[in-house]
Amino acid sequence: MKIVIYGGAFNPPHVGHAIAIENVLRLFPCDEIWVMPTADRHDKKVGTPGKQRVAMLDLMVKEFFPYTTTPIKISAMEIERPKLTTTYETKQELESQFPGNEFHFLVGSDILGDIETKWHQGKELFNSGKFLAIQNATIPLPDNPPKHVTLLDKDAIRVGISSTFVRGLLKNGYSGIPYISKGVADFIREAGLYR
Repeated sequence: MKIVIYGGAFNPPHVGHAIAIENVLRLFPCDEIWVMPTADRHDKKVGTPGKQRVAMLDLMVKEFFPYTTTPIKISAMEIERPKLTTTYETKQELESQFPGNEFHFLVGSDILGDIETKWHQGKELFNSGKFLAIQNATIPLPDNPPKHVTLLDKDAIRVGISSTFVRGLLKNGYSGIPYISKGVADFIREAGLYR
């Protein structure tokens, strides 16, 4: 099977994340999409517990993609690890647990150039993995990527929304709608997150 892995903090998941998934569904034939919230990393602490981010992702997927025929699954693989984690370790675990599948890591153009130089074991990851790159709002995709990098259509829909922006709205008392779905907004309000 061809599986797209979409990793990120998703803290909280917002319409930009949904649009990235929609771009994959529309532009890259695959068998499944696995959305994978990250645990704390060597370079970044997430803050919001993984179980809450999984619950918000589940709500977002149900609200934005009720009719898709391509399964979109939420994977807790990284947040269930007992230690700090890296994408390279995730790749190795995926290949070990699910042999015979073809995994493509969805990344934005803003981080595509950083994988080899700034990520833990980035050179090994970049040279041994398959990547699906989507242009973010400000940084263009490369014209001639390596053969293990597939570029989504340069005309794919892009938005310049970040979870940091959404958290700022929430902290100032706004609902976050339309940047987050109603279900995610309700979950955040009921759980008292981002205040």
